[in-house]
Amino acid sequence: MSTVTNDNTNPATRTSVADELPPPVSTNQRILRRFFKHRMAVVSMWVLGFIYATMLFCGFLAPYNEATSNIDHSFMPPTPIYRDGGGLYLRNASMDIDPKTFAEVERIDYSKKYRLHFFVHGDHYKLFNLIPTDVHLFGTDAPAGVYLFGTDQQGRDLFSRILYGSQVSLMVGVLAIFIIIPLGLIIGGVSGYFGGWTDNILMRIVEALMAFPSFYLLLFLFGVTYKWDISSTERFALITLILSLIGWTSLARVIRGQVLGLKEQEYVEASVATGASHWWIITRHLLPQTATWVTVSASLMVPGFILSESALSMLGLGVQPPEASWGNLLQDSMSLSALSMHPWLLVPGLFIVVTVVAFNFLGDGIRDAFDAKSRV
Repeated sequence: MSTVTNDNTNPATRTSVADELPPPVSTNQRILRRFFKHRMAVVSMWVLGFIYATMLFCGFLAPYNEATSNIDHSFMPPTPIYRDGGGLYLRNASMDIDPKTFAEVERIDYSKKYRLHFFVHGDHYKLFNLIPTDVHLFGTDAPAGVYLFGTDQQGRDLFSRILYGSQVSLMVGVLAIFIIIPLGLIIGGVSGYFGGWTDNILMRIVEALMAFPSFYLLLFLFGVTYKWDISSTERFALITLILSLIGWTSLARVIRGQVLGLKEQEYVEASVATGASHWWIITRHLLPQTATWVTVSASLMVPGFILSESALSMLGLGVQPPEASWGNLLQDSMSLSALSMHPWLLVPGLFIVVTVVAFNFLGDGIRDAFDAKSRV
């Protein structure tokens, strides 16, 4: 019987312990592994990606503009679409008042059927707010209308208005974050680094703002400017600014606490000894160490801003019709009688719930991914 031996003296067959070990795993790889093990966070990431993608292409996906109305199709229920032969069809419908019961009755014209067309020409819009075009993904021939989610009191397509309204409701939180993060980092970093009277003044301002209930402070600030004669774009910018001004305080307070501990580290003292400026130390040494917490905090702040904007618009203090946001689309559903007769008016609320829950799960996944105590 012959035996096979490993000749370590031969350079061609010699193996080292380092060759047998798996390749090292970087910190970023560990973070990604921990994130993708959080299934709800991954699902939420794809859901939010889909929602934001539809927002970018809202003009193309929506069969009508947000202000297009047809009073004859007021409070129309969702349009049924059926297959007949080789195509998709729908029937024209209208809402009438029953002379006996005075209740709204849907009248469907069964004498004609209308084909659902794809890549049709319709209302003009700007793709990405830049490219003028009139091509829509789907549509039908007049006098019929295709209303996937029904219509509101003015006969405006709820599906189209939800798509256009996402531009306001989704972007207000993201834009507010771009104001809150620099403001909170700078104020918190300066307060924690210098301490003394600088810290006392800045933190007293923070505590004074935090003492007021945020939503009522938001109502007060927006109520002061409500009667200003401004456009919808300016009102959107005003909402974003007000949300930012009341949202930076909690971030600044946490950053200040982290900087108080970080400024005692040896590398900070070495930078001071070499003559580095205070601004250099704050921006290059201290604030980058808080990036993990800022990332997690930002992902959890956005849903709060979406809810705040929706609440303002639902109360009539936000974006005004005919411009759409998810909040002002819920104004018709505030009446119990209208809601009982037209339950599809609550569909915009479903989009708010899905988006907020997805952001919360995504924030939880990011927080767990950055947790160094987690094991892959």
